[in-house]
Amino acid sequence: MNRAVLIFTLIATSKFDGAFSFHQLGAFPNSPHISNNVRAPKLSRAQTPMPMLRPSCRKGRLSTSTTSLFAIPGVSSLITTPAFESVTNNALISPQIITASASAILTYLYLLAAFDRPRGYLTIPDPQNTLLIQPSRVPGAGLGLFAACSIPKGTVLGTYAGVLREAQMFYDGKCRQYPQAVGYSWRFTDNKYVIDPTDSQGEIQDVCLGGNTDVPLSNLVFGTLFRFLSVNTALCRINEPPIGAGGCNVSAKENLAKREVVFELIQNVNSGQELYLDYGLDYDRSRYGPPR
Repeated sequence: MNRAVLIFTLIATSKFDGAFSFHQLGAFPNSPHISNNVRAPKLSRAQTPMPMLRPSCRKGRLSTSTTSLFAIPGVSSLITTPAFESVTNNALISPQIITASASAILTYLYLLAAFDRPRGYLTIPDPQNTLLIQPSRVPGAGLGLFAACSIPKGTVLGTYAGVLREAQMFYDGKCRQYPQAVGYSWRFTDNKYVIDPTDSQGEIQDVCLGGNTDVPLSNLVFGTLFRFLSVNTALCRINEPPIGAGGCNVSAKENLAKREVVFELIQNVNSGQELYLDYGLDYDRSRYGPPR
């Protein structure tokens, strides 16, 4: 067992209150971690190590053996506890520590999955062959979402993808560092929450992995262990139509109770036609030019 792990285990079990053996941690001059040229300091008779009995458990029997010990201030009879022997002799951590650590880790993962998981889904049949992401016809809008085939009016496309965040924390935190994240987020009409589909750098990707830049290890966990929870961000590519583009063909309906936004076609859409959505009165249209 790694010595650092051993020391941490001892601290965690609150048993660092007595004397412990330097033999146990490999701290004598013949230890591979200490130069053999280093001489141990001379000790007075009062400081000379005294043989002490220590219990050792072998094959279910309690026996004793002698070990030279140094008395260290603030450290008491650590070596006399069977738990220490279990760690040092058998290189095992006590079941109580393992149980407590596993419980803490599982609780943390559960909280991450509950609060930082990505939401949203596509309900349109065969989205891979029905929707197409390509450069938008809106100048300066980047990529847009197009129909790869004819889609009838009334078709429910799905819900907006991303991580649900408190609006104020989102704007004061992530958006200050990555302002572009604002343009992809969906703010609910009650201004309490937003749906954020962007990655840790505030950029939009093909899928939203989830995670929270303000929570330790959250992005790492969702980028690895919880990667299977990722959701498609195709609907986040729908742009606001520029003036003269013919209006919107997609509507958005908020469900504040579920904190989701449902997208539905309000017109028949032909193959190759770009999907447009009205982002509301507060949306910044200053970068839009004439339609192509």
